[in-house]
Amino acid sequence: MLSRLSEFLRVFPFLLRNFRSGKATAIDIELSNRCNLRCRMCWFHGEKGIGDQYEGSELKTDELIGFIDQVAEHKPRIYLGGSEPFIREDLLSILEHIKKSNLSVMFSSNGTLLDSEKNKALVNLGVDHVIFSIDGYEQLHDQIRGEGIFRKVTSNIKQLSEMKKQNNSDKPIISVNMTVTPFIVGHLEESIRTIREATEDRVDFYRIHHLWYLTQKELLAHQSKIDKLLNCSAPGALSHLLRLAKDIDPLALSNEIRQLKDISKIKSFPNLRHNDIPTYYSDRSHIKYRCFAPFCSAVIKPNGDVRFCPDEWIDDYTLGNIRDDSFQNIWNNKKARYFRSVIFWHQSFAGCKRCSFMYSF
Repeated sequence: MLSRLSEFLRVFPFLLRNFRSGKATAIDIELSNRCNLRCRMCWFHGEKGIGDQYEGSELKTDELIGFIDQVAEHKPRIYLGGSEPFIREDLLSILEHIKKSNLSVMFSSNGTLLDSEKNKALVNLGVDHVIFSIDGYEQLHDQIRGEGIFRKVTSNIKQLSEMKKQNNSDKPIISVNMTVTPFIVGHLEESIRTIREATEDRVDFYRIHHLWYLTQKELLAHQSKIDKLLNCSAPGALSHLLRLAKDIDPLALSNEIRQLKDISKIKSFPNLRHNDIPTYYSDRSHIKYRCFAPFCSAVIKPNGDVRFCPDEWIDDYTLGNIRDDSFQNIWNNKKARYFRSVIFWHQSFAGCKRCSFMYSF
């Protein structure tokens, strides 16, 4: 009861301001939907993926730099999302401008396109955090992502860590993200141990990342409510309808994660309680949380569209485009305020149950 009251009090001031927000404290810039890999659970290129919808329309370097200049005074945390960031040849130039603007920046990578020069640049620029995606022990990771990729990514982790040491720098933080799949359940400890051995224990922490997906029942409930409240169809949510999710044993996973709690460097996201994991992996649509993301964060799509929801959960509700208007105008325009009012009164949608933003703010 107290937690529900604190949630309400947190968003109540926005009601008094007609759902205007002062500033975005976090911005997810999707640089591209392109990637050099084809991972099964990816909502862009996986078994139900929507593919690259922005070919030929990605923001150019100067447009991205101009956007960073617009938002720099508000000091938001920047996450460079989308697919593989190093697919863009201008990534280091973008990172350099972000750091020159005194902003915190992090990104995720499959680690295959890095080399010594890029690793050196990441350290010299003072990039805050690099997240490497590894799906388990060597055989499992290579089965999902491609032969030889485990050794390539762990080699780059070692090299990046060594360059940090040579520069006497604590940046970037190096973490490994392991997405939960049916294949890794029962092998979490083995996976972490083999990654530690392969990287000579150079990783700062490991994150066991619960799978983002929808059941058929949840997809229908999600799209129905969005149609009613937002007059949208959310077609991209179909990319989260993963068949492999049904093969996850949530009780076994919960017990396995609990056994890892005392091992250093290991985190879970979302950081669910033991009893909440079976609910998370069921099709019961009850959600205990209110989504705060629209009140403090935004997503910039590769073509400049501004949205509140990441990863195609509600992909046809667009607030505006930074090529046509300033971000500050878009941030509190009529569509933005209406979306916040819907979230204020309804808290969340069925698909929000496993959305990263639900647990990030």
